[in-house]
Amino acid sequence: GRHLLELIGDVLDLSKIEADSYSLSYETFEAADVIELCTRMLSQRAEDAGVTIELDAATPIPVKADRKALRQILLNLLSNAIKFTPRGGVIVVMAKTRGDDLTLAVGDSGPGIAPAELAQLGQRYMQASTAEQTADRGSGLGLSLVKALAEMHGGEMVIESAVGEGTTVSVTLPVIRRVEAGDGKSDDALEIHSRIQRAQQAGQALISSSG
Repeated sequence: GRHLLELIGDVLDLSKIEADSYSLSYETFEAADVIELCTRMLSQRAEDAGVTIELDAATPIPVKADRKALRQILLNLLSNAIKFTPRGGVIVVMAKTRGDDLTLAVGDSGPGIAPAELAQLGQRYMQASTAEQTADRGSGLGLSLVKALAEMHGGEMVIESAVGEGTTVSVTLPVIRRVEAGDGKSDDALEIHSRIQRAQQAGQALISSSG
């Protein structure tokens, strides 16, 4: 029932975007609050799946964006990661800023995606079909919606993956309205991959928040 409602919501929103009838409602808010909320909302689903979520979101992250759209982006990325990460796996959620850009990245220790399928992800009704995923196949609408919402903000979605090495989906949005001094570290798949490896080696089984 829950999955069907999520699917219907994605279909409706994507249809509105394609018909140019979906408008963003910009407001200034703290992105870290939305990130933490989305992580909490899916923490029980992750626990039921035997998956660990680690949160690395620097604070504060003041943005001017559509709050609902940002929430949809994160919930879709997290839902996908939970769905395709095997029991005992790790998901890392990272949020970093650089100049006017906010980059949100969700990386998992799932089966990864073959190169031939990677380029097609984000297109409507396309979803990776690795053997491990056949038991829980979805419509592929989630990534299509994430890509569309990112582009409506003037941003982009990037997917990095390799079979057997997990997947990292990064969304970069030019929405920062006040830049705090920081290390300017980039949110690439390598950083997330090393975080996942450290968590697995340490046998961690908790949701942690840094910052």
